[in-house]
Amino acid sequence: MNNKLFKAILMVAVFFAAINLQAQEDEPMRTLFNNGGIRSNGGYGGVHVGYTQIGGADALTIGGQGAWLINHQFGIGLSGTGFMTERIDDATLGSRYITTGGYGGLMLEFIAMPKSPIHLSFPVTIGAGGVSYVRSNRDFEFYESEDSHAFFVVEPGVDVEFNLLPFVRFGVGVKYRVTSDMEMTYIDSGNRILDRDALTGFSTALTLKFGKF
Repeated sequence: MNNKLFKAILMVAVFFAAINLQAQEDEPMRTLFNNGGIRSNGGYGGVHVGYTQIGGADALTIGGQGAWLINHQFGIGLSGTGFMTERIDDATLGSRYITTGGYGGLMLEFIAMPKSPIHLSFPVTIGAGGVSYVRSNRDFEFYESEDSHAFFVVEPGVDVEFNLLPFVRFGVGVKYRVTSDMEMTYIDSGNRILDRDALTGFSTALTLKFGKF
């Protein structure tokens, strides 16, 4: 695991540790399975759509997530996101190409003041994914891939959420995606197609959740 991923994981660990220490200050130890542990169970499923940049090209992101909610505040679940950039003219290959792929994994979430009509959510996704550089001369027409690569990802974020209905939440958020370095090269020349850290960067998203909160 490279240095960027280690720093991202450390940042996430420190964040959740700080929340935990604040909550437990001057309180006796509690566990999930005693009277002070799980007081409420819930869950939700949701979809998100957003924007990011990959290798300097604008990209659409779309995905979904689902989580088990403990005590209205702590979520444990899965999240997945797909991405696709705008088509760019590749002078080396003499055609138009897009960068496309996806990633997903374990999602952990802390929700501050969940019963307030407007509140904050702090999700983090830890997982893996894949990316390809694909010829595409028309919308949603994909041909051969010049190269592809797998990667690890850590993506912390913050969302401003609105309780629209007891079972519906709408969120506006910002995330920072940190990935392992990738090596995508042209088949003939061996030259690099994208920078090693081209997938690392900020993204914005709109989220709609449905469930028992």
